Amino acid sequence: MKHLIKSATLWRFLGGFVAGGVGVLALHPATAEPVVPAASPIAITAAR
Repeated sequence: MKHLIKSATLWRFLGGFVAGGVGVLALHPATAEPVVPAASPIAITAAR
């Protein structure tokens, strides 16, 4: 177990997750709104 914790590969792997998480939080706009797809003709006629 000590060998796994001291492994450089493990720390690079975890560092990639941390860097990715920071990137997602930094690049995600605070006022993002969900994309609403255009209503299809079938959905419009079914709603009537």
